Amino acid sequence: MKNQLPDLTIEKIMWRGRGLARLESGKAVIVEPGVLPGEVIKAEVIKDKKDFVQARATEIITPSVLRRPHPCPYAVHCGGCRMGILPASKALELKKNILEDTLIRSLRRCMDIAALPSIRTIASPHGWRYRYRGQIHVRDHQPHFQQLESNDLVRLKDCRLLVRPLAQALTALSAELPDGRFTVAASPKDLTICSEQEPKIITLPFPEYNMELTLPGDSFFQANWELNQTLVHLVVQAVSEHERIADLYAGAGNFSLPLAVCGKTLLAMESAPKAVASGKKNAQRLGITNVSFQAHDLSKNMPWESIKAFGPTALILDPPRCGAKNIATKILNLPTLTTMAWVSCDVVNTCRDIAPLLQPGWAIQQITLLDMFPQTWHMETVFILHKKYPPMP
Repeated sequence: MKNQLPDLTIEKIMWRGRGLARLESGKAVIVEPGVLPGEVIKAEVIKDKKDFVQARATEIITPSVLRRPHPCPYAVHCGGCRMGILPASKALELKKNILEDTLIRSLRRCMDIAALPSIRTIASPHGWRYRYRGQIHVRDHQPHFQQLESNDLVRLKDCRLLVRPLAQALTALSAELPDGRFTVAASPKDLTICSEQEPKIITLPFPEYNMELTLPGDSFFQANWELNQTLVHLVVQAVSEHERIADLYAGAGNFSLPLAVCGKTLLAMESAPKAVASGKKNAQRLGITNVSFQAHDLSKNMPWESIKAFGPTALILDPPRCGAKNIATKILNLPTLTTMAWVSCDVVNTCRDIAPLLQPGWAIQQITLLDMFPQTWHMETVFILHKKYPPMP
């Protein structure tokens, strides 16, 4: 096949923001993000595989009526916010369609798709300037971003995803850094700004629970802190009727500490020792004694006997993007468990992990899409699952 493809019409947008088109032969063409449904495009081949062609758009012949000029001057070279070509409300609607399509494709073999609940969507309070945490590349003490589909670095003067004070501090932060890739962060409370090279203490407020977390600035926390408040409220409400809750992939206590403040008993397990140490320090500082933070390699040696002995009736899971493969068989052996709140940043992997539960007696009761990462194809999805047949008393 020649490098240039015939003109293509984008049928729909799929997971990871990729467009689906077809050749006259019916062979699928998967187009890299940056296209919209209904658009007619010119495209070139990246890879020609047996079942599909991977391609990138080279020209938008007939643009969608929804397409707008990207407001960021770096957008041509940077792939960080490819959905900036859409108004925020339309982008969230598109994400909902992507999520619905992905769920149907991934779960239709293990459940009646008609039984899936309708997807609730929650917009971000801010479409731009929402990130309190991000990454930059430093060269010659200047901030850069890595060019799309390249290892080349491009000088960066601003990033519209970062909250303004953090974006304005990039040059000063980079002046103190050697060449390399670094995490930069700002406190949502007092805008203390730091890099991972000199990680100052970051304060993370939870106003609904009248508490604050303090973490080193190189620690992970949800970058969209305002929408994280909604995420925490959603998860807390989902398990609010339960007294003993296991929180797996607990981080430094994003869910565990608010729940403990509400009087629940928590077993919080996390792979990163630094996050566990932060969780323990915060619990001690807040005078919280009803949460136990434990460090375990959850990808290889999940301590199921300890979890079983704890006897949780609710489980919170917030795994990394790679998911929690093969976890379902272990969950099925927790006899006290009746409710799960499963937080997903990659719904394809989550569907893989949830699917084995749906036939043995679990059902998805609620699906919420939170637009945690506006202007990008990324999304945060919360699945609330309940056991169809509760344990015998």
